[in-house]
Amino acid sequence: MFCQNCGKELPDDSAFCPECGAKLEAQESQPKVVSQENDSGTKACINCGARIPIDSRFCPECRTKQNDSAIPQMQPKVQANRNNQQQLPVQKPLTPEEQEKLKKRNKIIGITVASALGVCLIIGLLSAFIKPTINLNKYLEVSFDGYDTVGRATVEFDVEQFENDYEKKLSAITSKKSSGLSKYMDQEAYMEALFDSYDTSSASSTFLSNCVNGGLDQSDSLSNGDVVTYKWSCDDDYALETYGYKLKYEDVEYTVEGLEEAATFDPFDGIEVTFEGIAPNGSADVNGEAKNKVAQDFRYDIDKYNGLSNGDTVTLTVSMYYDDPVEYCINNYGLIPSPLEKTYTVEGLDSYIRSLSDVSEDSLKEMQSQAEDIYNANVAQNWGDGETLKSLTYIGSYLLTNKNPDDYWGSDNALYLVYRAQVNNYYSNDGDTYNEINNIYWYTMYTNLLVNPDGVTTVDVSSYRNPSDRVTIDTGISSGWWSTKSWYYYGYSTLDELYKSVVASNADSYNHEENIDESDVAEETPDEIEEPEMGEEGIIFPNSSEEIIDKGKIEELTDEELRYAINELYARNGYIFKDDELRAYYEKYDWYEQTVKPDDFSLDLFNDVEKENLDTMQKERDSRN
Repeated sequence: MFCQNCGKELPDDSAFCPECGAKLEAQESQPKVVSQENDSGTKACINCGARIPIDSRFCPECRTKQNDSAIPQMQPKVQANRNNQQQLPVQKPLTPEEQEKLKKRNKIIGITVASALGVCLIIGLLSAFIKPTINLNKYLEVSFDGYDTVGRATVEFDVEQFENDYEKKLSAITSKKSSGLSKYMDQEAYMEALFDSYDTSSASSTFLSNCVNGGLDQSDSLSNGDVVTYKWSCDDDYALETYGYKLKYEDVEYTVEGLEEAATFDPFDGIEVTFEGIAPNGSADVNGEAKNKVAQDFRYDIDKYNGLSNGDTVTLTVSMYYDDPVEYCINNYGLIPSPLEKTYTVEGLDSYIRSLSDVSEDSLKEMQSQAEDIYNANVAQNWGDGETLKSLTYIGSYLLTNKNPDDYWGSDNALYLVYRAQVNNYYSNDGDTYNEINNIYWYTMYTNLLVNPDGVTTVDVSSYRNPSDRVTIDTGISSGWWSTKSWYYYGYSTLDELYKSVVASNADSYNHEENIDESDVAEETPDEIEEPEMGEEGIIFPNSSEEIIDKGKIEELTDEELRYAINELYARNGYIFKDDELRAYYEKYDWYEQTVKPDDFSLDLFNDVEKENLDTMQKERDSRN
């Protein structure tokens, strides 16, 4: 039997067609008997020409549905055999040409069916590997507003359009995955920050919060012509694995345009920064008042106020206590303060001298002149007979610089001008004579020397110091009592002793630099000095009882000579000395007569000349102590 729906030949007892599933109607088990004389019980297939039963709806050869209305139904003839039995219709055999044609058609149909199956397989495989893509850039828009130089960029993501495109598709996915689609603890806050609109019930918004992120590399302080870039930062893996979508995007550059032009003003007009003090501890100060009234409420903050040296830079910044100065000025005045920072170079500070090369020639000469005046004044005031200054020569300097410039108590620097004085010392007594040239190393020290920006050294020459150490020149010749004739000079007998005193002793706290050279100092030879005329033996001023002694002569006396000049007035009036040394000294001379005991002595024994001379010499003595 044949399926009435698809024409497939089936077993006679089939209730349903296994090919198309159609229910089968009952059919006669025996075919109609056609007459042997009548061959009209078959018909030709409208597609392939094969002979098929006249009542077939489909060709069993090519499966083509037949057009029943085109071919009239005919009753097949029935041929009786000799036994008067019915016989099946006899199908007319196909010609060789028809058979060959049928084979070709069947082959084409097989190839077509196989190709269709292959295409279906390829589509199935591609659908398994090629994922749907979402192009994020089509929903992105960046706009600019504000004023040139202080413009702002705004990013908008068209959430509404995105929902129109993908809400249904994403909802179908999320309905199958009831949990695990949100990665963020505060999804709502995240979305509100990134997108203008957000619906927590929206599958599209959930997708965006989980998978999409990005931002501009610069969003404010923009000028027309600036280029800003929107850079995506998306979770591609999560979008693909969880939602089955591949994200498509690329960073986009935007050129800033359309910003309004706003007038600017200089907030530093009328403001100045001044510097004072001594480097490296100079200080900066902000002075003046902004000329533009818009800037009256501005603050001016400097990044470094102290510890400054010439050449350093400081930055002054404009700010406000409770507002941004740019927004404040634009919103209230339509003006832009520019610039908001200004850099100043430190200048005009004096600096402490740190090298001998910093000492200017004129300043050095000034200090040398004063140092030599100091020494010569001492010679004139304190030297006496037997002492002659042969030369006073500057041989160089020591510069000491403090290792810790922040040391509050110590000097930052100290300059020692070093001299070598050559003194001719002469003394003669009882046929013994001392006549030598002696070297005395001496200095004048100045502290805290400065150099101004023009390279000129400044120093307070009224503040100085000389040696407190003394050199003793001992003749080895008796001076008339139980000692030898000696002289005392402030200074040092050798240069090494001076170095130890001023440099080595300060090595822990000060660095030093020197330029000492005494190679050109000529050696002096002693003068031929005649022994000075003396009055009566053992008397300094023989006429001190008869005439007023010149004050200058008194000042020329050494301390020792001044002592004897005073006491010889007492000895001349017969005073018996309590001091054994003085008494022994004057007992050697015939003119000394011991007549007045100490308890009986009175100044009334002195005449007026002696009293005045005594008073002058005592004042000189007291001034030296």
